[in-house]
Amino acid sequence: MVVEASFILPVASILILLTVWLCSYLYQSCYLVQAAYIAAFRASRQSVSSESWIDGQLDELLAGQVLSFGTEEREIDAGTLSVSVRLVRDSVLPQIGESRTESTAFWRVAVRDPVTWIRGLRRGKELVEKYE
Repeated sequence: MVVEASFILPVASILILLTVWLCSYLYQSCYLVQAAYIAAFRASRQSVSSESWIDGQLDELLAGQVLSFGTEEREIDAGTLSVSVRLVRDSVLPQIGESRTESTAFWRVAVRDPVTWIRGLRRGKELVEKYE
């Protein structure tokens, strides 16, 4: 019985650790996707949203993260018609050779504030008329 347990326990321990490690990778990916969507959605509901405001929202959302595996790269584009947020973070999976493994989250949300949308259309129309 002791001999069998000496073979089974290390294998079971390794399997449990691998499962926890994989779950932490999935957790990080889901959290990044959720943070990118919430920040883009909140910005789409604002009448005037700047990239610094969206960056502050991302800081607030990512502050509640339980597991953090380094800093992320952020690309934020706050346009008149849409808001896009892209987060890229190095993965917890091992790097093989020169290739990087990373978790990526990207969301583009249309601006939902009708006043801003109509103003954007008018500005676009004015530019077209100006350069015709």
